[in-house]
Amino acid sequence: MARLTFWEGLRMRVVLVVVIALVFVVLRLPFALRGDETLAGRLQTFLSYSLTAVGFLVAVASTFLACATLANEFKTQTLHLVVTKPVSRFQILIGKWLGVNLLGLCMLILCALVIYGFAVFIKNRPALFLRDALTIRDVIWTARTAASPTEPDFLTPAREMVKEQVERQGRFFAAGDQAAVAEYVQKLRDEWLRLNVAEAELYEFEGLLPPERPDTVYQVRYRVRASSPPLDDLVTLDFQFRDPDTLTPLGPPSRFKMPLNQEHQFLAGATPMLRGGRAALLVGNPPVQEDRMLGFVVFFESRDSLKVLYRVGSFEMNYTKAVLFIFLHVAFLSAVGVFFSTFTSFPVAAFCTFAIYALSAASGVWLEAIGANDQYLTPKDDPYGSLGPFIRALLVPLIQFAFPDLARYSGIRNLIDGYYIRLDELLWAAAHTLGYGLLLLVLPGWLIFRAREAAEVQV
Repeated sequence: MARLTFWEGLRMRVVLVVVIALVFVVLRLPFALRGDETLAGRLQTFLSYSLTAVGFLVAVASTFLACATLANEFKTQTLHLVVTKPVSRFQILIGKWLGVNLLGLCMLILCALVIYGFAVFIKNRPALFLRDALTIRDVIWTARTAASPTEPDFLTPAREMVKEQVERQGRFFAAGDQAAVAEYVQKLRDEWLRLNVAEAELYEFEGLLPPERPDTVYQVRYRVRASSPPLDDLVTLDFQFRDPDTLTPLGPPSRFKMPLNQEHQFLAGATPMLRGGRAALLVGNPPVQEDRMLGFVVFFESRDSLKVLYRVGSFEMNYTKAVLFIFLHVAFLSAVGVFFSTFTSFPVAAFCTFAIYALSAASGVWLEAIGANDQYLTPKDDPYGSLGPFIRALLVPLIQFAFPDLARYSGIRNLIDGYYIRLDELLWAAAHTLGYGLLLLVLPGWLIFRAREAAEVQV
């Protein structure tokens, strides 16, 4: 059944048109896209646009084939010839889905190999300057992890502070105890991210991946702001890695004077910084004069404003994972398409599948629109009023389950920025896309398909 569906897809005109478009896209983009006129920009732009275009076109071809494979056989009354064979309805359904995915996988693999070949060609072109070549080697053609410091437990001390004020001091919070706890958590977080003059803060990193090699070079990237910016907009910071267990220095401190509100980075050397998947970085705010407590209070906007980067894998492995993310999108849409084709006509099935595709691609936008991650202290601040918590408790899980966030389940952004695509992220994406599609197909899809008359003429 899968083999027959595969050859059926090759004979479809829509699939043929998509294949022609794929050939044009893959062969044209390497020479049409220039990026920012640097070799690194050209490589990033090519990888981003080509993989996005290939993913969309393969998804379109798979969706049309998935929606047509059963719907057309119902319409032409040819399915009753198939069901007379020694094959169950369940085998027919799964065979159709496997055949669609087999065709999509073949197209995706061929395009991915051609894209990789052109990427190697662009990478090996002569760079205009040394920095351009280093950017390709250390930022794009690599797989780095970007670890932010682990946030301490602020919730427990915040609850204790509120409890003490309520029980011992008799204080009453107008917005409620939970709102007071959230306010104290934010205050503790701000203190953790703030560096007063002549003070230092130890930021710990946990759950880190092992480096690719023992001599891996570590990079620190940071961005700070100041409550009262200096006239020259320059601040000085000290950085020093410490042993996470003993807190002994792992090297001399590094001092940098950099502009505010800009992202800066420096190489911390090849000294092993990790101990059991943990690291500790001491960041200090020295006074402008050693004998006087003069200076400026600086702070990180969030914990993502401070990162430690180092190589943990190869570009080829990252590229393979990014292509697998695309295949998960295709497998999800093909399952949805076959599901709708069990009880609707081809145009309706295609419309419903593309509608789910659009909703899933914009799932993050919908969640942001209803305030899924927002916290409102009072019903007056909530756009839904007093019903806000109930509405979000109902809609947020429904949207998150029914419409997988395809924009989030993508490895293209990490690939072109040289960030390591974690295996657990890929597995979670597979569970939510592939698993959800199969669940939809083998439960309601199979029950509907089993109950239908094979010779029924579809209107």
